[in-house]
Amino acid sequence: MIREIHRIVVGVDLSEAGGLSTGSQLAVDQARWVANLSGAHVTLLHSVRPEEHWSASGGVFADRPLPAGDGFRRPLEAALRSLREAGIEAELIFSDERAWLAIVANVLQFGADLVIVGKRADPAHDGRLLGGVSQKLLRKCPCAVWVVKPDLTAGPANILAATDLSPVGDRVVALAASISSECGAELHIVHALSLPLVEQMKDSESEQRFLAESRAAAVAEIESQLPEPLRGAAKLHVGLTSPSNAILACVDRLRPDLVVMGTISRAGIAGLSVGNTAERMLGHLDCSMLTVKPADFVCPVRPGEG
Repeated sequence: MIREIHRIVVGVDLSEAGGLSTGSQLAVDQARWVANLSGAHVTLLHSVRPEEHWSASGGVFADRPLPAGDGFRRPLEAALRSLREAGIEAELIFSDERAWLAIVANVLQFGADLVIVGKRADPAHDGRLLGGVSQKLLRKCPCAVWVVKPDLTAGPANILAATDLSPVGDRVVALAASISSECGAELHIVHALSLPLVEQMKDSESEQRFLAESRAAAVAEIESQLPEPLRGAAKLHVGLTSPSNAILACVDRLRPDLVVMGTISRAGIAGLSVGNTAERMLGHLDCSMLTVKPADFVCPVRPGEG
């Protein structure tokens, strides 16, 4: 599935020192890895619009000033050159739109399959681990979004995929399995069981029998979705709890490099939310995060708005 990606958009930003930010450099490196596997075209997109950002040196939120002269282009052009020298078809685009809106507009215009951006290196003063651009993309971008953690220096060695056994959950498992196969990562899959009220009203023995049967059915369904080499090799975590608690418990115990999960829009309102479970995860996972949209996701941005 990772080899079926044909077009990647990478949001690239500059550090206060003027070079590529740590997260942006890693996003470029991740795009290079995917493009080398799939032959995908890579678009590096940089917004020159002054936007509020967290200044580590000043300890305050401030507008990033517009770059003076053309010197700011050098690290961006160097990143572009590094991709082309690796035999990857790539381009560099500048936009005066807000970064997240420029990225979404590009995805809509050219039909990108994947967006990659860097996660902020340090939490903001309010403890958030995701910046505003990442949050907007996770909620509104119509394609998969990979937010990479700045201090990750290699491909993921430990992947956690969360599935609710819905169609988008099936896509999550397929994508996580594909990445695991390509980089030799350990794959963990988590699924939360629920106990219907009618079962809760029965005796304890009936309840335990229902849970055992539900767990066996879920394990069989997940195993059937995995490629042959991963059947029996992937670690499955299926239990009775809420989806968010199941994911966080696995994250605390397994310390994955990458969490893959699905997103939804709530109540048919385009782009309003990424869904209850994913919403709870935003800003709380101290690792890279890859989110997958359902096939019927409705993007709130219309073509041409960017």
